[in-house]
Amino acid sequence: VVNRRKPGGWSQAEVADLAIEQVKEAGSCLVIVNTKKAAQVVYQLCRQFPGAEVFHLSTGMCPAHRKAQLNSIRLRLQAKPCLPTLCVSTQLIEAGVDVDFSTVVRYVAGLDSIAQAAGRCNRNGHREKGMVYVVNPRSEDENLSRLPDIRIGKEKAEGVLIDFVEDPARFGGICIGPLAMGRYYQDYFFARAADMSYPL
Repeated sequence: VVNRRKPGGWSQAEVADLAIEQVKEAGSCLVIVNTKKAAQVVYQLCRQFPGAEVFHLSTGMCPAHRKAQLNSIRLRLQAKPCLPTLCVSTQLIEAGVDVDFSTVVRYVAGLDSIAQAAGRCNRNGHREKGMVYVVNPRSEDENLSRLPDIRIGKEKAEGVLIDFVEDPARFGGICIGPLAMGRYYQDYFFARAADMSYPL
């Protein structure tokens, strides 16, 4: 997991360029964003790259269409050698979806989401290692005001990532390992304590 966050954030065009670069180098790339709007924009930008089949997945699609897209993606990834494949998705791909991309680009979100995204990278161990790049989108490209779970998770994960850069040993040298996750969940649940008080 590589923290590629930068001051001012990544433009959507820069994210698309990174994804295309990864397909050229590694054969396949999955981009996971936090909103359906961002998925549409990044997908349209990536479609301009003629060297790979580009797919789009979001909760705005009907389940049958998503299933058909996933089947097409799996066939390309399982081919020997892997066919150049680029997929732009919302977080729906993070849980319960068995796909194996060479690289993943993940918009910064909660550490749990970043760990789930990492589970779609080199899932079957065909490569020595897979790369997961965590990037921060520009504030004007992402509106999380109606997605408090993602917004708060993102804020708390960024705190852990900043501390990890300063002292990796404090987290056992793994930014999504048990020590980092413990710190993340402590911060996350403290921030949401008022939301978790349920009357009985």
